[in-house]
Amino acid sequence: MSVPDSHWSRAVAEDQLAIHLDRYGSRHTLFVTGELDVATAPALESAIDGALDGQDGELFLDFSDLTFIDSTGIRAVMQVHNKVASFGSRMVILSPTAPVRRVLEITGFDRVMDVRDDVRG
Repeated sequence: MSVPDSHWSRAVAEDQLAIHLDRYGSRHTLFVTGELDVATAPALESAIDGALDGQDGELFLDFSDLTFIDSTGIRAVMQVHNKVASFGSRMVILSPTAPVRRVLEITGFDRVMDVRDDVRG
């Protein structure tokens, strides 16, 4: 059994986004806090590249503290989804806040991606 590994990224774009990574075996969970938009989307993509590091496994994005997402943020999430799928893995969005869930529903991404209210994954 693997030992959990936890990392904090520095806040980016003037404290608009913070990302905390937990690893447990092949499961990686990124806790995303703040706003995911044109200024912060590159930080999410970079954090995910670091979390995956070319490895397969499950990627969980915990959006329980994500307060805002715009079209650039949605595009970043879709690119991450596609990258994870190309590794033969799956990505799950956990517990999106009401405003974020609304954007996922409007864009139809809730029908393309695995979105769960259950934080247990």
